[in-house]
Amino acid sequence: MASDPNALRSRRALLTAAAGGAAAVAASAALPLTTLAADGDNLVIGATDNAGASETTLTQATDAEVALRVLNDTQGAAALIGGAGDQTNVAEDTSFTGIYGFTPTSADANFSSTAIWGDSEDVGIVATGGQAGVIGFGPSGVVGLGDIGGAGVEAWGATPTDVALTVHGKVMFSRSGKSTLGAGKSALKVSLAGVTSSSRVFAVLHSNRSGRYVRAVVPTTGSFTIYLNTTVTSATYIAWFIIN
Repeated sequence: MASDPNALRSRRALLTAAAGGAAAVAASAALPLTTLAADGDNLVIGATDNAGASETTLTQATDAEVALRVLNDTQGAAALIGGAGDQTNVAEDTSFTGIYGFTPTSADANFSSTAIWGDSEDVGIVATGGQAGVIGFGPSGVVGLGDIGGAGVEAWGATPTDVALTVHGKVMFSRSGKSTLGAGKSALKVSLAGVTSSSRVFAVLHSNRSGRYVRAVVPTTGSFTIYLNTTVTSATYIAWFIIN
């Protein structure tokens, strides 16, 4: 005789079913968490490799809510690592790092590879710190590129009495140099692109010539002329420096 599907189940049967359901929930909780990626594959939390054939996008539509938060409860490794291209030289130690970005040297001579790129119509990257906002290492630790009349690097003091720029060590300026004034002459014209009549040019003798000194420096478009108080009897070095 077929069993009645509506028949009352025994207490033991109910407890057994409940235990089985609880075990299933516990087992599913122990598995890696997943979220559906754009290409239909699952993004597995805890997996060492999640491969996808297309872009995965996370969209958060509520105002003032974070779209994606990545946290690391320890300081032994970065909370988030982003890499592009060959990963051979990626750092093995990213301790005490919030976000680490890596990319190898660009194969295109017209472009430089960029580990982290901040782009905005206002401020691309804002950095603050108790010791330093930005620290740069390498042949050129920090590089600023001026464009469309703007400054490559601009330093501000919080108030008119605060220091905007402090330099420890040597400073090199491309708009400075040393030129030679020939014997029997009292004036020297130096051509340099970007010089205007508003440029501030300073000059000083770099050779010991008794009774001789720089009387004036007059800038004009593309050049400036250094005038001494009188002629020199032998070739004389003159050092110069342009502020703007």
